[in-house]
Amino acid sequence: MPFAIIPQNLGDWPPVWWVGCHGGAGTSTLARLVGFGVDFGSKGWPLVTPAMPPTHVVLVCRASAAGTWAATGAIEQWRSTPGMHSLTKVLGVVAVAASPRKPPRIATERLQLLRGWAPEVWRVGWVDALLAADDPRDVGASPDVEALRTTIWKKVGATREGKR
Repeated sequence: MPFAIIPQNLGDWPPVWWVGCHGGAGTSTLARLVGFGVDFGSKGWPLVTPAMPPTHVVLVCRASAAGTWAATGAIEQWRSTPGMHSLTKVLGVVAVAASPRKPPRIATERLQLLRGWAPEVWRVGWVDALLAADDPRDVGASPDVEALRTTIWKKVGATREGKR
């Protein structure tokens, strides 16, 4: 994935950067439902410098062959690029269901592989109602997303106090 310039008008430094491993990964929906962090879309990795605050990234992919392929590439890049660990902390990978059916075997195998490489791998199930919603917050967070929100907030909450 490329590195992308951080917008100048962020205000407070976000506790989490939702980064899509590919287009259509679901970063916008997750960022809205979780209620904190910056939806960085599929622009790439936030381009940070040592002078910037800690950068916590949650990678997002679809639980499909192409989505998990992109996620493995992103994690491999993060693990193998010198200095990247010190500037960007990947909290984990969220695999968002690509359909109401069971993911294809290749996607499931790649998620197993990612469990050995990424700090965490979370799965978020399919929610039909989101297809008909203009704003995902109108539907509300599923139990998967509620658990994700709590887990990620606990991870970043240790470094940030009280901002949500």
